[in-house]
Amino acid sequence: MAFHQHYDYGITATSAAPDEPEAAAMAGLSFLWLEITGKCNLTCTHCYADSGPAGTLQGTMTLEDWTGVIHQASALGCRQLQFIGGEPTLHPDLPALIDRARIEDFSFIEVFTNATHLNTPLIESFHDCSVHVATSFYSYDPVVHDEITTRPGSWQQTVTGLKRLVDARVPLRVGIIEMERNLGHVPGTTEFLASLGVCDVSSDRLRKVGRGESLTNITRGERFDELCGKCWKSKLCITPSGDAFPCVFSRATHVGNAKTGLASIVAGTRLQTFRSAIYQYASTDTRASCNPYCNPNCNPDCTPYCRPNCNPDCMPSCHPNCSPECRPNCNPECSPNRYR
Repeated sequence: MAFHQHYDYGITATSAAPDEPEAAAMAGLSFLWLEITGKCNLTCTHCYADSGPAGTLQGTMTLEDWTGVIHQASALGCRQLQFIGGEPTLHPDLPALIDRARIEDFSFIEVFTNATHLNTPLIESFHDCSVHVATSFYSYDPVVHDEITTRPGSWQQTVTGLKRLVDARVPLRVGIIEMERNLGHVPGTTEFLASLGVCDVSSDRLRKVGRGESLTNITRGERFDELCGKCWKSKLCITPSGDAFPCVFSRATHVGNAKTGLASIVAGTRLQTFRSAIYQYASTDTRASCNPYCNPNCNPDCTPYCRPNCNPDCMPSCHPNCSPECRPNCNPECSPNRYR
């Protein structure tokens, strides 16, 4: 992917000045997405990475390359990472990379998976290494879910995977992406997930990136209105080719290649310019990513300027549909009467 040298974000580099903590966040690295594979066993209609069965399993990044990235990130002070894809559980080196991240003292390790390809050794690895798991789920209706993933039977496979993760007490969060096909299904799907023992559920709109872009009529190029507005907060994404981007959705802004070293990417002009621009955009444009589900549930992905629309009395992990058996896992600061 070519780097767009001419930024046209509708703002200037001096239109908003970050305070000292925010400036420090822009200069550092605290969260890393490792997109270890472009291959996926599903072909979701909205996939931001345009991944599927025909995708490359391992790309040009070897196990040594990935462990080197993890080591370099740790040396830069990064303590949070997520393995993503494609479908990361298809990658043969995922357990080894999880072990490496634990050795490098990462405090938060997460695997973003469709939960259809989980086996006992992998789940045991998640549990033993205190790995968190995230997944997407589209509907309580199997037909609708399978139409979005374009794979018959994927709903049942994902449900089975979720049950296994809950039974193994692996920390689990689920995101519901609402689009035309599952419009209005969020409340029912949230209730269904709660019945499985999944308490940490959030929802978001379709992001018009990758195949998600093909579902709408928009022009190509970096679309700040399709980003969450928090990409400036010391984040970085590395793809199977080693190419680096500010986040998993910002695919129009190439900021370097991991094989040249993470330190030069993080300190580089390309990434710093992007971070400054998205910070300014998020600070001045309230349309940037105002999640429609911020109200009344305090969604942790809700950007600061949207939070006035959130319920100030409810913590992010408290969901109104959290079933009684799930409540011990919810935030203790949220009183029981806020669940209904």
